[in-house]
Amino acid sequence: MVTGLATRAFLQTRGTARASDYAFLGAAPAEPWWRAYRDATAFDHPTVLVTSDGERWAAYLSGIPSARVDAVGSVVRYTLVLDGPCATPDAACVVAAVGAWLSDVANGRGDRPGGRLGAALDARFPASDVGRWLPGSRAAELVPDERHSGRTGSDESAVRRKGAAHSGGRIGDEVQQRALSALAALPASVAGVDEPGDWIGAVGAPAPRAAFVARVAALVGGTSGRAVLLNLVGGPGEVHPLLDPASSVAVLVESPDPQLARCTALRPVVEAKKAPAPPARAGVAALGIALVPLVAMVGALALTALVVTLLVWLL
Repeated sequence: MVTGLATRAFLQTRGTARASDYAFLGAAPAEPWWRAYRDATAFDHPTVLVTSDGERWAAYLSGIPSARVDAVGSVVRYTLVLDGPCATPDAACVVAAVGAWLSDVANGRGDRPGGRLGAALDARFPASDVGRWLPGSRAAELVPDERHSGRTGSDESAVRRKGAAHSGGRIGDEVQQRALSALAALPASVAGVDEPGDWIGAVGAPAPRAAFVARVAALVGGTSGRAVLLNLVGGPGEVHPLLDPASSVAVLVESPDPQLARCTALRPVVEAKKAPAPPARAGVAALGIALVPLVAMVGALALTALVVTLLVWLL
């Protein structure tokens, strides 16, 4: 990647041809860590995942609409993946990107073009460049001075292999420069006051959104934890599988629930303890104690009947 930049950026999108698949331009992250959240969010819809262990952070923003549409009119989207060491100046671009994307989602631009983040990426990634840089394109396979060499057979195959390695790195550098430039052009996000610990709120509500941005700023600054916008989660009861005492989490969801208009604390689910059943021996002992008075009464009645019988016989 580009020397001197602490933050790395990767961009995934696709062309406008009907059979075009989504792919990273030039270079891809070594580990698709975001897949751990696949049961909680659909990646082709608005998603934000930011994690930090206190030393390094990683961010994933997906479902970002571009101005491009494919042959059947479907909107082509971006996925932006970033990572870097904590407490570096260029990590501020992550806070700006998250703030812009949350604002777009809250303002109804999460599923159609016109949002700030999508427009910033469109300005740096015109359709012609995206088409040239997608894997499988001739431009992505050959280095510039060998595209028109006229070589054939094994010579051309060798050129392609060499060109793919060289061009992939060159494209990756260009993609990173343009992506970070797009984020630098975004207005700085004003962070609110974060709530401590685990909480959930609605992305459409200003207070949770501002607190979320504050949490992201803390994460890239060196605080360990997570901040996630999920679209397959509707409320607090569905978030508990994500809770981890070692990594606090701020959660935004797309929900009209008025209770989520503020940051609502998430409590770990504690199963109620069942009262232990009394031991069988104790039960038997209790039964024996209960039978003592009954036995004594029966004995007294039998003795009385015997005395009466003897008196009748003597008389």
